[in-house]
Amino acid sequence: MKRPWTVALIAAAGATLLAASAFALYAPPELLDTAVELGDRRLWLALIGFFAVAAVAARLALIRRRSSEDEVAEAAAVQGGSHLR
Repeated sequence: MKRPWTVALIAAAGATLLAASAFALYAPPELLDTAVELGDRRLWLALIGFFAVAAVAARLALIRRRSSEDEVAEAAAVQGGSHLR
């Protein structure tokens, strides 16, 4: 994968929008009133914090782990040629 951070940022944007929308739709009115009382600054900071955590989590999830099959394939490529002569 050439640009893992780009994919992670897109995934974080989707997760952030999903979480904010779900909160707005499904939270009880008392909780929504409490969120409004927090103020715009704290809500924006919470949203940015959630985005940052989601981006890091997505990036960590996109780390490609090498398997033993990859090592065998690389060893065969390094030896080169075909086994038939």
